[in-house]
Amino acid sequence: MPQIPYSVIYFTTPLRSHVNADFTSYRNATTNPISHNLRFSPLYISPVIHTGFTRVAAVREARKMDTDQQDASPGVQPIEDAVDEFLQRGSKSGNYKSNLEHVLTQWRTNWPGASGIETLDDVDKKVMADYATHLKRRIDARQSTTTDSDSGITISTAWAYYDNVSAFLDYCLEWDKISENPAQKAIAKDQLPERPSTVSGSQQFWSTEERRQLLDHVDRRASKAIDERGTGAVVELRDKALAYVLAFTGVRGGEILKDSRDDRRVGLRWADVNIEDNQITILGKNQQREPAPLPEQTHRPLQQLKRAVDPASDDWPVFVSLHAPSMYGVLPDGFERPDNDEQSLLDHCRTLGVVPPALSTNGARSVLKRLCEDGDIDVDGDDKYLTLHGARRGVGEKLYRERGAAAAQRTLRHADPKTTSEMYSHIETSENAENVSEVFRDER
Repeated sequence: MPQIPYSVIYFTTPLRSHVNADFTSYRNATTNPISHNLRFSPLYISPVIHTGFTRVAAVREARKMDTDQQDASPGVQPIEDAVDEFLQRGSKSGNYKSNLEHVLTQWRTNWPGASGIETLDDVDKKVMADYATHLKRRIDARQSTTTDSDSGITISTAWAYYDNVSAFLDYCLEWDKISENPAQKAIAKDQLPERPSTVSGSQQFWSTEERRQLLDHVDRRASKAIDERGTGAVVELRDKALAYVLAFTGVRGGEILKDSRDDRRVGLRWADVNIEDNQITILGKNQQREPAPLPEQTHRPLQQLKRAVDPASDDWPVFVSLHAPSMYGVLPDGFERPDNDEQSLLDHCRTLGVVPPALSTNGARSVLKRLCEDGDIDVDGDDKYLTLHGARRGVGEKLYRERGAAAAQRTLRHADPKTTSEMYSHIETSENAENVSEVFRDER
């Protein structure tokens, strides 16, 4: 049999397409490559004789070289790819999805043990125990009297972070990417403090007395500032209006404040406020625009704030961030304040037709911490200040006790009445105990 010239192509990188191949071609080879050891190569090459050259008709890559098939081998898939896949599956959206992404990104990249985590196979019970220990140190920093509370996290937050990572690993287990969930190992979870109680009534809520103390403090503070600076008392009037809106509306912080992790949550705008109809329009937890009640107790503080801010348009946020770097961030490039400038940055926003930045949820937390400290408001619990969500629970608590479950559900905008009942079941249990006591009063 005559020898036929072949063009033997040796591929030096795994192929996904012929176009992207990196190869070396040897012309007029006198040996049929298929009859030699090339057939046992990780690349299987099928030659077709054409004008003295070999054309590649089909290339089958070995499974171990196919990065598209990595997830078929347990533990091989890179963590980053697995996280991206987890976030895209199911009905995750809005703040829930952004929170998951934030926590998993931090776990994957931003703690002392993250450098050793590249693939799913790298995550074992020791890694999760080390991560739990890292969270415990952050809890200790929060509880330390020698550090700022912003430097740490609460026990409930630590458990929320750990549970998010565990949920991701559960997903990997369900899809046969790993053989077990190391986050569920007792030796790992034991590094964290005992999980906080989720029993109804155990979470912070603004009590009547705490609410009164806070509002008395912001009233006094704003009155003093108005006496000294008139409408220049923007900070004090903003803080007063924020405290009143939180104390009486039952809204979530993320529904009226900016959330940097969700570009739809830009903060309450003056266009969203309708004092005449006693309502504001907010972006609810369901990602839909919906009305929320605006009780008359909030009207005057909001009107005072609007007079002081003097918004150039209804697009301006109700709760403006007066943080200087944030203000400069929205002003035109190259903006410089003139010497002896008597105008505020807010004045310059108005003059230049710029919408000022909105106060963020983190900014509002800092405001509440400062108000509680300056007002000597004694708050029980780990947080040591009146929280954003504690205000919402306080509204629900008061309504549930005095107007019943239906009124609380409507105000808090719970889609399912069961949510309201579970949240305030401690009230019903207490009332039932009182009824039983009354029924058997004559027996003991």
